[in-house]
Amino acid sequence: MVEEVKDIYLSLVIPAYNEEPRIKNTLECVYEFLSTQDYSYEVVLCNDGSDDTTGSIAQSFLDKKPNFQLLNLPHRGKGAAVKEGMLVARGQNIFMCDADLAMSLDQINLFLAEMSKGFDIAIGSRELVESRRFEEPRLRYFAGRVFNLFVKFIAIRKYRDTQCGFKCFSSKSARKIFPLLKTSGWAFDVEVLLLADRWGYSVSEIPIDWHHGSDSKVKFGSAVFQMVKDIFLMRIRFLFSIWN
Repeated sequence: MVEEVKDIYLSLVIPAYNEEPRIKNTLECVYEFLSTQDYSYEVVLCNDGSDDTTGSIAQSFLDKKPNFQLLNLPHRGKGAAVKEGMLVARGQNIFMCDADLAMSLDQINLFLAEMSKGFDIAIGSRELVESRRFEEPRLRYFAGRVFNLFVKFIAIRKYRDTQCGFKCFSSKSARKIFPLLKTSGWAFDVEVLLLADRWGYSVSEIPIDWHHGSDSKVKFGSAVFQMVKDIFLMRIRFLFSIWN
């Protein structure tokens, strides 16, 4: 297990799969934002076996930036990519960030402020009263709500939005949870929160401003079937204490 480096305050873990059209802009935005902050940081880009030029574009950008690193991984899914990034991240706070930057980067500091209050985990929520969603198709929103109800019924009830791609973990909680993560696909967030609950970590939900992207990688149909299957498997693991 990678040891925490005390002078790295924030690790930003970004999973990416076939992000050729926007990965350069994403990395530029990340660099511009973090370079203006008064805390130390590192960025871990997890290339989930992209079969386009995501990896080469990223490598060209990262070559002269020592606090950025690229993990070139076999394609196994978002959950597997995030897990690998979390396991190599060395910061005191480890932040999971979607490559589409659907949440503006300045909101990261809201999560860090919450972590400074003593929470082990802070998760972004699009479903709190103060949250705002922009440009999301009604069908997409409805499907998300149905999925959330399914999660509440089968897995875990206490969270309004398990699937938001922006979450922050203390190094302690990340190093306990992610080695145990077995879900490699889209439903991995649910397993992360189940594990957090199992080990008694404190979790805060934070309202965010979130912008829907028309080129989202989640494809309803096959993705929903796999997510439902994965959540049933999680429940079985929980009942039989396989995580132990």
